[in-house]
Amino acid sequence: MKLYPLQIHQGLYPAHLQRAAQLYFDAFRRQVSPILGINEQAVAFIRRCINPQQALTAIFEDKLAGFIGLQYGGQSFLQLRLSQFVDRFGWLLGRIRFRQAALFEQSVQTGDLRIESIAVDPGLRGQGVGTWLLNAVTDFAGKQDFKAVHIDVPDTASDVFKLCRRVGFNYVSTQNWSFLKPFNINNFIRLTKIVSLQPE
Repeated sequence: MKLYPLQIHQGLYPAHLQRAAQLYFDAFRRQVSPILGINEQAVAFIRRCINPQQALTAIFEDKLAGFIGLQYGGQSFLQLRLSQFVDRFGWLLGRIRFRQAALFEQSVQTGDLRIESIAVDPGLRGQGVGTWLLNAVTDFAGKQDFKAVHIDVPDTASDVFKLCRRVGFNYVSTQNWSFLKPFNINNFIRLTKIVSLQPE
């Protein structure tokens, strides 16, 4: 059964920051845990890094059902700073952990929008939340005159890959990032959805 009414909101409400951090940690636990650990401090760290303006959120009965973190215009959903890692882990280990986290960063071309992350409440999966969010990203990109929307899906996230393909994302390439094996990833699959065609 599909959720109704499900509201899509640009930005992340302050009241939903903690839940967003927890959903992010749960969705990316295999990649995040080797860097941030597995305790409540890891979730608190993620919360401090979140840029609320770089998100589209799905709200159901005033609760956060899911979100998509966006990268565009020189801004990311997770704003990682060296000072945050040093404060959390100390001078040396903080620098090491910061460099590890930076391995996941990717650039985005001017005029394009990149989906940095997508997470849905586990209790609401399979009810259309992800589909609503991805369609909302396409609408947002069109209104903001972006040419294309990109997402890099880990090879471990087959459900996300299938969902993106269902809503019109096309396969572009498979990127072999062997240096990410310690973080339980071998490859990223790049998918793209063209939003607007440039005039010839």
